[in-house]
Amino acid sequence: MLKRLLAIIGLAFSCAASAADWWDAPWTKAHERGPLSAEETRTFMRELTQYVFDHHLKRDEKSPQRGMVYEYFNPKRAGQHDQWIQGEALDTMHDGAWFAAALVNAHRATGDRYYRDLLTQWVLPFYLKMLNRSDTLFAPDNNNAAPDAHAFNREHLLQKGEKGFVPYWWDDGASVSLEMAVKKRSQLNFMGHDEVAKKGEANPQFKLRGYSHGSSNHLAQDLAIMLQLAWLMLHDSALPADKALAAEVAEAAKNLHQCRMNHHGHINGICAAHGLCNNLPDELQRATDGLSPKLWTPDNHYVNCLVNFKPGQRVSTPGFADDQEYHYYAGTARHGTLPRPLAFKLIYDAFTTPQLFRYYCDDWDVPPGLNRFDLHPYYFKDGKPEDYRSDRKGPSKGPRPAGSRLGPQMMVVAGWALQALKAEPGIWEIQIETNRAVTRAAFDQFPLCGDIVDGDIVFNTIEFNSGRVTLNFNRLLPNLISLIQTERAVFNLEFRVNAGATAQGIKVVGEAGGTVLVRSLSGEKLEPRKAQVSRADGVTRVSVSLSRTLAKGQQPWANLIEHQLGTLELNGEEKALRFVSYQDHVKLVLEEELGQGLRTWQALFKEKGYIPTGLGAGGMGGGYAWDDMSDAGGYAHLLSAAAQWLLHLEGKRDWEVHGLPRRQPTPP
Repeated sequence: MLKRLLAIIGLAFSCAASAADWWDAPWTKAHERGPLSAEETRTFMRELTQYVFDHHLKRDEKSPQRGMVYEYFNPKRAGQHDQWIQGEALDTMHDGAWFAAALVNAHRATGDRYYRDLLTQWVLPFYLKMLNRSDTLFAPDNNNAAPDAHAFNREHLLQKGEKGFVPYWWDDGASVSLEMAVKKRSQLNFMGHDEVAKKGEANPQFKLRGYSHGSSNHLAQDLAIMLQLAWLMLHDSALPADKALAAEVAEAAKNLHQCRMNHHGHINGICAAHGLCNNLPDELQRATDGLSPKLWTPDNHYVNCLVNFKPGQRVSTPGFADDQEYHYYAGTARHGTLPRPLAFKLIYDAFTTPQLFRYYCDDWDVPPGLNRFDLHPYYFKDGKPEDYRSDRKGPSKGPRPAGSRLGPQMMVVAGWALQALKAEPGIWEIQIETNRAVTRAAFDQFPLCGDIVDGDIVFNTIEFNSGRVTLNFNRLLPNLISLIQTERAVFNLEFRVNAGATAQGIKVVGEAGGTVLVRSLSGEKLEPRKAQVSRADGVTRVSVSLSRTLAKGQQPWANLIEHQLGTLELNGEEKALRFVSYQDHVKLVLEEELGQGLRTWQALFKEKGYIPTGLGAGGMGGGYAWDDMSDAGGYAHLLSAAAQWLLHLEGKRDWEVHGLPRRQPTPP
């Protein structure tokens, strides 16, 4: 769906960004002032929410869409017919659902009635209207799209008389179609009902008046999170109005579940919301099993980009963190708490996923909280980025763009991870503690942004009968430094790491005469950045400095990732290793990513006056630019991230403040 949409609206990203050197703007250095305080966080939350209320929320009391949150608002076109722009198949309704969920999170973290009232009086009633009355609001037999319009399949196409269906878009002419604007023709490009076309009227301004015939499983999962959190906030209230609204939410969860059964089948998060809101244990059992032993095994984009790849095959970097949120909300609904295996998974993802964008940015220190733009994909191949920031292969021969989805969403996950680290001491290092036969090899420690200072580097020394080997791993920079000390003038060292179906590593061979050869396990000769050998007092000392595969220009041999297993062999004696940062360092990095990330986005918001959907993203077609668009999803995820930061500062846990019914005890 997304590939076809990108082709239709012509996302060539060829237009110049609104600020070509955005990466040099003052806001990119704001994090150096440190994380937001609790008071600053509360202020920022109100500012974000008020902006959405003032500019994204449809407040026309006479409109059937009263309470809708538009995905994109163009500040440059405020008050004009095209101030709101919608993609006909961009899941545009999902931003309002994320914002509704964020309002619950904000209310839970602050106790401020403002967020609760905005949810219950505006946004939630709009969604409940669709979910509980879609059978009368929308019909599939009045398609007025262009003859060559995209035809929806079973997953997406509205079925006659069904409830629980939320269309991609529904409007009364207050917004314009992105696809119409790009193609310069006033016909729907995806199946839907167009009141303008039905009446035979001209539509030179490309207004949307009608509704889409499409929806998606993706959108439905976002709606499920909204329903789950809203029900938890309302169901135990003593107020009759809250109880009535909670009943509507439960009905909506049932209808959403049935709708997706019509279109697809059981879906993790939707079963969770339905099972929770309607007290159906069997449905909850279909939700994420947070106790699954598989969750202890690292498996995410970071792992797949760097080690678990097939030679020559492209591996996409993530554009958003929806999956982490789906698993968290479904898993906590099922268990009533955050089980330890799921907690480890979230910590791992929060700590490692942002590293991929930093590996791409080989000539720039990425500010905390910032990550790639979701609609501009880029890839790794054979363990390294296909291109690097210094190559300038993004829009207008600049860097690839950043955006307001993945970065803020990963900040939300970082908040859960910080709460889990405090709730479960030692959880990050549990696999080290339970397997004494494996030697720890730690990555070095230093701030995400800044110089390496004395004392920050942690060296790993492994003792052998014939000598010792000292390793230094740099987590963000692609370096490996080995120092070999042995009594033998002729020696063999082999370093291997587990990397999917292929073995990765190096062989270092010391030969008579003091020469040293470095080869990959496949036999290819490698050229270290430094290789020195000396012999004195009967001891041979060899220093080898070699960049990891992910470095620009480096010949392939291996990457090192968190919680990866490997072996080190010196002169026939083998030691098992696990490469993993210290938990205190993980906590420090996550606090920087979340607390200082909020500082980054606060400064950007003040500097630009809104949260842009893209930074350096170029044109979206039709005379519009992604950088000019205020993105409701960005506000939603930042609001939830700020709520998690407050909970962390106050020593609280998100999965407890929502009052989840406890379902299954977690093992000790």
